[in-house]
Amino acid sequence: MMMTTAAEIDLEVFRRYAGLSLPRHVSYPMPSWWSPLEAAEIASMRRESDSGRSLRDLSLYLHIPFCEALCKFCACNRVILRKNAEGADQRVDAYLAAMIRELRQLAATVGGNRRVRQIHWGGGTPTYLSPDQVEQVHRAVEEAFLVSDDAEIAMEIDPRVTTPEMLRTLRRLGFNRLSMGIQDFDQAVQEHVRRVQPFELIREFVNACRDLRFENLNFDLIYGMPYQTVDSIRDTVEHTISLSPDRVAFYHYAQIPAKIATQRGMDYTKLPDSETKLEMFLTGLRLFESAGYEFVGLDHFARPDEALAVAGREGTLQRNFQGMTTGGGLDLLGAGASSISHLLDVGFLQNIKEPDEYVACIEGGRSPVERGKRLTFDDCVRQSLIHQLYCCGEIRSELVEQPFGIVFAEYFARELEVLTELERDGLIVKEPNGDIKVTMPLGRVLLRNVAAVFDAYLNPDAYRRGELASFSMNA
Repeated sequence: MMMTTAAEIDLEVFRRYAGLSLPRHVSYPMPSWWSPLEAAEIASMRRESDSGRSLRDLSLYLHIPFCEALCKFCACNRVILRKNAEGADQRVDAYLAAMIRELRQLAATVGGNRRVRQIHWGGGTPTYLSPDQVEQVHRAVEEAFLVSDDAEIAMEIDPRVTTPEMLRTLRRLGFNRLSMGIQDFDQAVQEHVRRVQPFELIREFVNACRDLRFENLNFDLIYGMPYQTVDSIRDTVEHTISLSPDRVAFYHYAQIPAKIATQRGMDYTKLPDSETKLEMFLTGLRLFESAGYEFVGLDHFARPDEALAVAGREGTLQRNFQGMTTGGGLDLLGAGASSISHLLDVGFLQNIKEPDEYVACIEGGRSPVERGKRLTFDDCVRQSLIHQLYCCGEIRSELVEQPFGIVFAEYFARELEVLTELERDGLIVKEPNGDIKVTMPLGRVLLRNVAAVFDAYLNPDAYRRGELASFSMNA
């Protein structure tokens, strides 16, 4: 059982790497490098996906952007819309009608005959909708696609606004996984970020979900926000463990007010420093592991028999815009404003972000896709490698060589030179057979630094010179 503390980590090494501005690699290439696409190219990418070598099964993502209240930490694409506001009902109805129309179009162009293994509703706050509205969209999905009998059907929910009627409806429709935005149980933190939900409310809500026999309950936690301390994180994690969620996402808070206007209201003077955040993460790691959870990927924990932990052991773990998920090998189709489709071996497509513009496109018979990226051969090679790093904490050279017909040591000769520095600093270990193992916990904590070595879109001059400390996003 690991009991590492920040005191056991070389803080000089940690400081040198922790301050770099590096991507999270929820995709490769990152959206910073996507661009507008012509309608013909979008159609070509979809046809290529639907006539590919394996006709992969599908994962669907449905984006519901509406929220009743603003959480200051939130980086999601959302619209604050009071339910009693003038025109709110008409706006939501128009959005759902557009989404249903897009779902039917996707089924017709990307494979209504391909089996759907996963459906995930995100937001925003999907439970902003009424039970009848949820059922309307869900039935439309079932009519348009072949949904597997054992499909994972999940929804992100806000315990503060999700009614007992909504829970009963979700269970009746076959939803089997709920993901709750908890973030933190400390009252001062909750008040500052405008997400007040007492522990007692969450406990009663979890009990209600268990009574309805939802198979999987997930918690989202965030560390590194203003007013959080190591002690408050310890308390939040202990309260979380007492409620026995099946899976926990333990995210590091990203403070980027230049891109996320709502974060400008955060109290910058109360942000913990990098070393405090390191201790917060290690505190959570120790507590979750002591409680029997497995550390999965970059920032997730799961019970050993939970699907995410099983996927980690079986090598089918997937990293995308929903975080760590199961379903490796599935094409992802997104519907709704800002949603992203990931057509494996083909590329990415992203819809317009503004909901009303999205509706106008659908109603006008135009494609809602705003931008995307067709993958090159090199993109596919590096995507596969970076996926291994984040999901498995290692690179097995044979798993890169065999699918792409390359010699790992030759293709990544420059990267292997750069990795010598990381090996000296204790982030990775090079195995005699050519494999690369990320160390635990330092390498896992600094995993983005390891992945950055293989990201061909980072600063090319610094990359050629092997100057890791100069890596930065160009866009």
